[in-house]
Parts: sequence; C-alpha cells; structure tokens
Amino acid sequence: MKEYLIVGLGNPGPQYHLTRHNAGFLVLARLARIYQVRFRNRGVYASTVVTEGERRLHLLKPLTYMNRSGEAVRIFMEKYHFPLDRVILISDDVALPFGRIRLKPRGSSGGHNGLASVIAVLGSDFPRLRVGIGAPPDKDGMADYVLDRFTPEEQKILPAITFWAAQAVQAWLDQGIEKTMSRYNGPAGTTT
Repeated sequence: MKEYLIVGLGNPGPQYHLTRHNAGFLVLARLARIYQVRFRNRGVYASTVVTEGERRLHLLKPLTYMNRSGEAVRIFMEKYHFPLDRVILISDDVALPFGRIRLKPRGSSGGHNGLASVIAVLGSDFPRLRVGIGAPPDKDGMADYVLDRFTPEEQKILPAITFWAAQAVQAWLDQGIEKTMSRYNGPAGTTT
C-alpha cells in the first residue's frame, strides 16, 4: 500500500479559522469532508487517515502555529517515513491573486515562514500547492493582512476555491504533478 502525506499549514484555534493564513487548513478541511473523516488532536498536530484502494492518505495539520510548522512535520515524519515525492504541502500565498492556486514540484519558501520551517526539516524537494490570498495594499501591513479574516465577499467564493484546491490534490494523487499543474494552476474552476 502506498502512503501519502498531505500537510495543510495554518494556525490552531477558532480565532484563526477564516484567516488568510489558514488557507492550508481550509483545504484540508475540505478534503476531510470529501472523504468523510475527522481530525484527531495528537498533541503538536491533528491528523486523520483515509484508506482509498491501494493507497493510504495521511492528512496533517500542524498545531505548533505557523512559524513552527516544521516541528510537527518532523515528529510525524519520524513516525512515518514518506518519500518526498509522496508529500504535498498546502499553504497560502500573498504573491498569487485571491482565487488562484499554483502547484509546484519543489521550490523555495517564497518568504512564507511556515513553509520555511517545513523546508528546514524536509529540504525543498517536495510538491507544494499554494492558494492565492492576494497581497495587502500596504506591504508594511503584511502580518496583519495574513492574520485577518477573509472579507465577506471572499468568504462567498472560498468554498469554490477550497474545492478546486482539494480536486487538485486528488488529481496529483491520481495523475501526477505535471498533468495536475497544467490543468489546475490558475483561477478556481478553470482549466488552462
């Protein structure tokens, strides 16, 4: 049986639920609804397992807060040893317009502290799915912007975005990264 790790980045606690920085958690929540599973709190992370045919999917939410996400990933990886081509990380991205997603086979943190924390543990050679949250009008307000809730208008569109991102993860599992990138990289609900 092939084992896969799907990590969504975010901050724990209800006060962060619909914040832009929690886009990774929101996509994982969508996947959990699709697979009809619930997360269990296991200390520094919450996780759940989906058995689907000949593969087992481990969905992981680090509960160490964004900037220390790598600690939870390290602890999980010590227990389960996944090859990096079977690990995908989902995070928010201020460099992408709101509503766009981008899958990449590898890369840098792009200034994202949570991603940098995971890269410090795993290296940078693993796929990542970035969910566009747009940039703040004032670059000095970046921390406040990512910790702000999505606007009411954005929240109306958010279900379509998280569904599109969840479909991209499922396509990555079924078709691999190249086909998935060519189909899903772009605005939610479109094909490129």
